[in-house]
Amino acid sequence: MKKHLTYFLVLAILVLINSCSTTDEAPLPDQPPAPLPDFSSAVFTNSTSITNQYYGPGADQIYVYQGGEVGTAPEEEIVIERRQQTRQVMGITCIIHHDIVTLDGVVIEDTDDWLAQDDAGNLWYMGEFVENYHDDGTFADNDGSWEAGVDDALPGYWMAANPQTGESYMQEYLKDEAEDYAEVVGFESVTIALGTYNNCLVTKDINPFEAGVHELKYYAPGIGFIKEEKFENEELVEVVELVEIIDN
Repeated sequence: MKKHLTYFLVLAILVLINSCSTTDEAPLPDQPPAPLPDFSSAVFTNSTSITNQYYGPGADQIYVYQGGEVGTAPEEEIVIERRQQTRQVMGITCIIHHDIVTLDGVVIEDTDDWLAQDDAGNLWYMGEFVENYHDDGTFADNDGSWEAGVDDALPGYWMAANPQTGESYMQEYLKDEAEDYAEVVGFESVTIALGTYNNCLVTKDINPFEAGVHELKYYAPGIGFIKEEKFENEELVEVVELVEIIDN
């Protein structure tokens, strides 16, 4: 009898030790660096009707931006427009936000972003297809491409319906590949070559894979994105500004 009790006592101790060891060594669940918007509760009745005041361009407009390193003449041009086509992502019809980046006259990036607005006015970022090119114009790769619902990728906010100072949100989430997020800095007046815009939304955009780097982006009500400032280790290194709005 004593031997039988001793056996079960030792077995219980071994099980307890093994259980504690397994618990200690189990990895913690992966967490996005900022709150992930609740896509499951979003309703999309008319997803291609974009009314969010901080988005642009309109369906018949082209936005042109210029930028470059601080202290130098602009060497980069970005042209943004909405394609007439749409795309289905996770069963939702998305507009195609198309932008082309040229450097010294050579296309270095050609991107389609897929966006859809829910009934609450939140503009969702559903993915993108990216074509990257070398400085000589030859094709490089499709790095940066992702699609919500594919390989566990999740959508985030391109722009919240009612951004509040101090809040943060994921813009996209594909673990270890696309984890950009934004923090709402506040609202202020912004002057660019096209004029002065009041009550502009200011966000701090962060890519956690680029240490010491962040961007301040400025959005004018009724216009959308008008300016970007890139910082490296708190030093301003690049500026991009809206220089022209073309009506088709």
